[in-house]
Parts: sequence; structure tokens; C-alpha cells
Amino acid sequence: MKFSVRTSAFACLTPICLLFCSSACADVLVLKNGDRITGEISRIWDKEITIEPEYSDEFEVDLPSVEYIESDRLFEIDLNDGRTLLATFAGVDPDGKQIVKSGDITVSLPLTELFELDEPQDPFDWESNVAMSVNMNKGNTDTANGQLRADTMVRFNDHRHIGEVTFSREELANVSTQEQDIFRYNYNFLFNDPWFFAAGLTFERDPIIELDSRVIVSAGIGLDVWNTPRRSLSVQLGGGFQQEEISSNTTDSAVATWTLRYRQDLFGDDVGVFHNQTITNNITGRTNTSYRTSTGLTYEITDLLTSNISLDFDYETHPAESAENEDLTLMFGLALEF
Repeated sequence: MKFSVRTSAFACLTPICLLFCSSACADVLVLKNGDRITGEISRIWDKEITIEPEYSDEFEVDLPSVEYIESDRLFEIDLNDGRTLLATFAGVDPDGKQIVKSGDITVSLPLTELFELDEPQDPFDWESNVAMSVNMNKGNTDTANGQLRADTMVRFNDHRHIGEVTFSREELANVSTQEQDIFRYNYNFLFNDPWFFAAGLTFERDPIIELDSRVIVSAGIGLDVWNTPRRSLSVQLGGGFQQEEISSNTTDSAVATWTLRYRQDLFGDDVGVFHNQTITNNITGRTNTSYRTSTGLTYEITDLLTSNISLDFDYETHPAESAENEDLTLMFGLALEF
């Protein structure tokens, strides 16, 4: 009988405890008009707080309309003065300022001092993007070009793996003018965040311009200038070895390498901008410097599907004899993000 009573009491108390825990663990926005919004805060960006209540999808609240925040969860907080904190929100002080706790340190500051807020990164994270672009022109001159580009990033704690594949095809008057294939792999080890060690492997070919193959193995040092879900900017400088086969002639060279990756969300999550750049300069062997950039805009149609426009620019100071120095391509297409 005692067992039955205790079981019944436990059954009654369990939902109450779960409800209390859920309420206690929730984030709370207290607005200046007295309203309270309870839910899960995901970020602060562009003077807006994104919160997802249990009763609706996530939405944005203007930061100036918020009196203070209450949350026991840890957030990565960037302040307007450049400082970064891993902290919780503990209500408001007598002067009406937000109380922020970071470890044993407690500070009070106006909410308007919060430049950016994100949830701390999980130990494991990954993201992928597959984009297809096709342009065609029929008339006095028939042209067609297409590009398939896929990239993926896998991060586990301090280890980051980045893979990229690009296939580009172009025809002019039914004659192939480009058959470019590029494969890249880049490994990063964040030994002292934001600094990381980088190692990479690149393979490229385009038989139309007599580039049978180009293989680059490199290593260097990099810096994550920004690295948040809303924006990222990393740069790396290194050196390595390059082997080229042009018109069946093989050349080995020592090279210096530069890589830049930039991405940022605008207007919430709907619009994004990106710019990727690589420079390879031959130190020995064949004289040549190769520049490659890809700059563009993306627009989110659904959670998985985006439209994109990109401008790709390739330039080599000393290409093969049958090739031009530069190649400029404007592409429109669709991409899957997952």
C-alpha cells in the first residue's frame, strides 16, 4: 500500500516538476511596456532579439523596446567595445541596467551595448551547400555555361574539415571553351582560438586551356577574425609544393598561398553575402601567380532552398600559350543548404 501511495504521489508530482523546470530554464524578455515573453533566445543581431516561444515560430523583438533579459543559459556575447563574454543574464540592477554574469564576474550595462549574441557552439557541427547555375543564350551567337559547386564543413571541437568541389562547363557556338574541375580540401586545427594551423590539398584541371593537372599541397597559419552563425571571416597564409602538367610538360614549384573566406547574413537570415579568395604565387619553377575569387549574394526561399548570384574571376599572370589571362563569369542559380 505504501508503494502504491508513493507511486501515485510521484505520478502527480512529475508533471509539476517538469513544468517548473521548463519554466525555470526558459529565457524571458521583459519589455518596457510591462509585457513578458517566455521562450528560447537564439541570437541578437542588428538591434533585434530573436526568440522562439512555445506557442509560435521564432520572431524578432526590437532591442530598444526590451527592459531586461533573464536567462540561466550561457551565451557568446560581443559588446560594442570589442569585448567577448561567455555569460548569463541575471535581470536588472537598481539603475535599470542589464546584469550580466561571466564566471565569478558580474557587470551591469545597457542592453544597447550588446552588439551580437549567439548560442555557444556545439562540440560537433556541420553544414553543406550544393549550388547549380546555368546560363544560355540563343540567337546570333549561341552560348551556354553551367556550374555545379558543392562545399561542406565538418567541425569537431578544435578540428575543422572543409571540402569544396566545382565543375564548370562553357560552350561558344557549340564549341567547348571551358572544362574546369576543381577539388579542394582544407584542414584546420584551432590550437589557440582564434588562431589555427591549416593544411590543404588542391587539384585542378582544364584541358581546354591545356592545363592537364595542377596539384598543390600546402600548410600554414590562419586566423578566424569572426566566427559566429551570423558571420564568419577567416584568413590563412602558407606555403607548399605545386606540380603542374601543361601540354604534357610537368613542372614542379615551391609556392606561397593565401586564402580568405567571408560570409555574412543580412536582413535577418533572408539575404547573405559571401566572398572567397585564393592566391597562389610560384616562388620557384615556372613564373606564374594565380588569383581566384568568387563573390555573390544568396536569398533564402525556404529553409533548404536559396537562390544565388555569383561573379567568379580567375586570373593568371602567365597562363598556357593558348589561354587568356583572365576569365570572368556571372552565374545565376539555385542552391540547397543542409
